[in-house]
Amino acid sequence: MTAADGVEPSRARALDVPRLVMRVRRLGDLSQRDLARVAGISQPQIARIERSLRGLDVRTLERILGLAGLRLAVVDDEGAEVFPVSDDVIRDNAGRLMPAHLDVRVPTDRPRRLLTDTRYDRAEPQGWYHHRAERDRRRRQLGTTSHVDQPTRPDAAAARRVRHGSTSGRPPDAAIDDCGCLDECWDTRGCASRCSCRCGG
Repeated sequence: MTAADGVEPSRARALDVPRLVMRVRRLGDLSQRDLARVAGISQPQIARIERSLRGLDVRTLERILGLAGLRLAVVDDEGAEVFPVSDDVIRDNAGRLMPAHLDVRVPTDRPRRLLTDTRYDRAEPQGWYHHRAERDRRRRQLGTTSHVDQPTRPDAAAARRVRHGSTSGRPPDAAIDDCGCLDECWDTRGCASRCSCRCGG
């Protein structure tokens, strides 16, 4: 929708599902019976939706909008689209997501207090994060905000390449974007004994 359609995206506060369904029928030249048939629900259900007597789950709404070449989008107050967090963000060693509200640092960006604390009795962390107080202090110091996304696995691989330069004997960049090697692997010409990636270097 645009201002020419009578709706300004930045001022649209509520999703008017009944009239969106009507818009799909207008764009697609669909009767309620036509829409019901292609959407996989009954005509009386379509009628109740358009009269605000029945709700509609997001998946069904997405399917109905798709019939007219439309899609759902999340926008901010200025009308800019907001995208989901990447599904390839760094996870912890157990495969769990890092806390979404905290700022995660790539493995090579080791916190200063841990620079001399190398632990050989556990796997190398996949990333680092600070709790709120330290997070806020770092944000002020670096001038960053919560809009900066958490790093992804390719981000971590790129940071390793920068850190270790071209002396590591690793494969070309394209071949290691998904590499999960430990930092110590980069100092040899093969995976370290406790590396689970086993790419072979």
